[in-house]
Order: sequence, then C-alpha cells, then structure tokens
Amino acid sequence: MSFCKVPSPEEDARAVFEVLKRGGIAIIPMNVGYGITAIDPDALDWIFRTKRREPHKRHAMVGSYVLHQDTHALPQEAGIVKLLTVDLELPLGIVAPYRLDHPIDQKLPPSLLSQSVVGDSLAMLVNGGGLLDELSQLAALDELALLGSSANITGKGTKTVVEDIEPEILKVADIVIDYGRQKFHYPRASSTMIDFRIMKVVRYGACYNVVQDALWRFYGIKVPDDPRSFVRSSTCN
Repeated sequence: MSFCKVPSPEEDARAVFEVLKRGGIAIIPMNVGYGITAIDPDALDWIFRTKRREPHKRHAMVGSYVLHQDTHALPQEAGIVKLLTVDLELPLGIVAPYRLDHPIDQKLPPSLLSQSVVGDSLAMLVNGGGLLDELSQLAALDELALLGSSANITGKGTKTVVEDIEPEILKVADIVIDYGRQKFHYPRASSTMIDFRIMKVVRYGACYNVVQDALWRFYGIKVPDDPRSFVRSSTCN
C-alpha cells in the first residue's frame, strides 16, 4: 500500500505504526533518504535478507532526541548531541552506550538485540524528520523498538526518491509513504554517523561539513575532513 500525498506527519505516523504493530514492514521518508523499518523480529529478518546484508551489519534504532536521552548513556557528550540535533537541527546517526535497564531495550528478544548492538553500543538516527519524530514517539509510548536501515539493496546507496528504490525492496513493504525527494539529497544522502564513545566518524554523510565545523568551533574537537570533500554544498547551512 503506497501513499504519495502532501506530508501529514502525525496522521501518516499513526497509519505506519498500525501496520508495524501487526508485524508489517514500512518504507518511510527520512530527511536523509528513504528508510525501511519494522518492529517484529521476523519482519526485520525479512528486511535483512532482502537487502542482502552481511551478518556483521546491524539494525539501527529509528529515534528522536528525546529517545536518545532516555536510552543512551552519554552524560559528558549530551551537550554536543543537543547542539547538533536540536540547536542546529542536523540529522545525525549516534553510536553510544545504551541503558540495559531501559524498558525498550529490556523487551528486545536476545536474537534481535544481538543484531542491533555492538558491545555496549546502539546506533540511533536522530532528527530524521517530522514523520520519524512522531513515529518514534508512538513506539516509545508502547515501549517498542523501531528498527531498520536504508531502503535499498546493501551497497547500492541510499535512495532519496521512492522511484529509485529497487523493486524487490518495495515488494516486501506493506506500506510506503512517499513524500517526494528528501531534503538532504545533495551532495549525498544518508546520515553522518559518529561513535560518541571515542568521537570517531563512522560514516561521512549529510551535512558532514557543518557537523565538523560545529565540533571544532564550539568544543575544540577535530574530526577528519570528508574524503569526498571535493564536493561542497551550502544546502545544510
């Protein structure tokens, strides 16, 4: 079931969440590209197989700044995350230690937990757009983990319009929310991801030059230049 419509994050999040609670799979717009997500372990396994992901790959949690505060344990770096995702309104993938005693983490089946964490860390996309914020809130109220990844075959690149998503990926989705071309489509899609345990760049993605500048300007933290820095854009400023 696919919807191409004027965005209505609250209404669309409710429609998606009903599908996910029934064990379904959703393709949803994130401002860094389209993602594919589920709650049910079998649905997540199906996504994993369809994407042809290698065994060492992990699911990421689709979240928000509020959920990050609740589930991640980052007392010293909390101000940095707020600066980047709230004050500067940047999309960001956060790798950080997670709280073992959090109800959402405690409800994850062991097999699914092992597919989502590395050691003591859990990856989460924060500030991925209005629909994700609404969907994350609904899932958190029911103490459910919303997990997933980009809606594409592994290695084929994040898609910023539904038309570019591979047919086999679209086929497994029970609902597709089409908001058109996503905000951060140039110079590259996908979120910049940082491991906040050691302040290491895990992935160079959307708005990386802004993230890099903010870390140095406000916290004196130097991270490497983007290897593809020959591509410059002001779209995130």
